Amino acid sequence: MYEVIINKSVNRFIDNLSNSEIIREKLKRLKDFRTNKRLGLDIARLKGKQKNRYRIRIGEARFIFEVIPNKIFIDAGDYRGRIYS
Repeated sequence: MYEVIINKSVNRFIDNLSNSEIIREKLKRLKDFRTNKRLGLDIARLKGKQKNRYRIRIGEARFIFEVIPNKIFIDAGDYRGRIYS
């Protein structure tokens, strides 16, 4: 089981969304994350050198998170067109 940590700027982004409660509920599901079990969420590993970075898609919003021992750190959140730039 992982501890899910959400960056302050990501929290502010979520607070401004109309479906913030649904998003928070789905992000809390990440506490049971394993690379071979996707929890019914749209999760994909990011390409590149870091093998422990993923993105989760919830509607039009995207969140980038990193898996470290016993923790999941959600460090970025934005809409689809802006998250990857």
